[in-house]
Amino acid sequence: MPFSDLDNHNIEKLLKEKHYDLLLSKLSALEPADAADIFETLEADSLKILFSKLDNETASEILSEIEDGELEDVVDAISDDDLSEIIDEMPLDEATDIIGELEDDEKEEVLESFNDEKRAEIEGLLLYDEDSAGGLMTPEFCAMNSNFTVQQAITKLTASEFSDPISMIFIVDGKEKLIGSIWVSNLLAKPKSLRLHQVMEENPICSLVDEDQEDIAYKFRKYDLYAMPVVDKKNILVGRITVDDVMDVIYEEADENMAHMAGAPDIEKHEESPFAIVRLRLPWILITMVAGLLISVIVEKISGLKNADSLAAFVPVIMAMGGNTGMQSSAVTIRRLALSGDEYDMIFKVFMRELFVGIMMGLVCGLCSALIVYTTLNICNAETANSYYALAGIVGFSMWVAMSFAATAGAVCPIILNKFKIDPAVASGPFITTGNDLAASLIYFMLCYILLTM
Repeated sequence: MPFSDLDNHNIEKLLKEKHYDLLLSKLSALEPADAADIFETLEADSLKILFSKLDNETASEILSEIEDGELEDVVDAISDDDLSEIIDEMPLDEATDIIGELEDDEKEEVLESFNDEKRAEIEGLLLYDEDSAGGLMTPEFCAMNSNFTVQQAITKLTASEFSDPISMIFIVDGKEKLIGSIWVSNLLAKPKSLRLHQVMEENPICSLVDEDQEDIAYKFRKYDLYAMPVVDKKNILVGRITVDDVMDVIYEEADENMAHMAGAPDIEKHEESPFAIVRLRLPWILITMVAGLLISVIVEKISGLKNADSLAAFVPVIMAMGGNTGMQSSAVTIRRLALSGDEYDMIFKVFMRELFVGIMMGLVCGLCSALIVYTTLNICNAETANSYYALAGIVGFSMWVAMSFAATAGAVCPIILNKFKIDPAVASGPFITTGNDLAASLIYFMLCYILLTM
């Protein structure tokens, strides 16, 4: 059986036949992330056997790669003794993530198996919000006094042991306050007699321990960082965040935004229970339903007016154009918010640009639609109680107003939500779509009413 053919079916077969040595050799040839993908599909009994046979280092590497949505089931399949030994092999930040997913009684049992120093460090990390810098960071870092010589720093570095690779050394003063940093590769190239304060980069980009993970991901992207020191309010160094942690954050945020845009938060939460999925999706479906009913009432009102049959036929296209324009404007604004945060000038420029774009696109589409409606009515020699000019004019004007309004709403809604600390990604979902449909219908209805009652 080739290594590449190893899957859950083959693993179950090897376990059933008790070919443990062959199975372990095949698993050891896989990358931990690939092995984790297979483990997520196995039954609880198979998982229990596998984790009891794997050495603790390999088991810890695989467990740390298990997706959050599958982690609980995998952990439940591991005996408490095995779990404690496996977690003990992990870096502190990864161990904290696993322990944070456990029930209180399991959490306490695992923590009791550690020495006092490691337990205190993990309990300290558990106090931080999981979406903050404290929840992302590891307290394991390499910090050296600014008065060390380059040679002293190299000697200390080579004598130290770290569970995660160290690429950057942080420079602190006598009070453990962060004042600079230097890459290990740069340190090795410097004259050995120089002091660290002479070769360091001053005032490195850092994050506060309670800073939100989205802001941290933005800094990593903006400044092309690979590692970032974390400090408390007194600027005392307390940990570091590495780029692999931020990659996970970016994935989670993209997953969350996609879920909100689709009106399906269960995507983000990896829910599989039908009842949980209904509970998460139903509010968004109800919002869409209520707005849809209001739109139906508006269409019914238009249709109820005398000589309105020909006018009601153009409601869908006007709503569609308004909805599409609003979604485009919303997507651009949300992206700008994600990249620049609350920089007012930048957001104002985006708003004005989207407003102008909406007006111009609405004008072009309105003129084109009016021309198409007028030409089609003439070619078909359609019977209508209204003049061709009036009908074409009202359709074109309605489309222009609807698209201009949609562009404005699409830009404003995310900004308002962001100011109220609500994820602006929700603005691209039911709020913008149904809101623009409703607004477009109201605009068209009022213009139709004016025309038919003149």
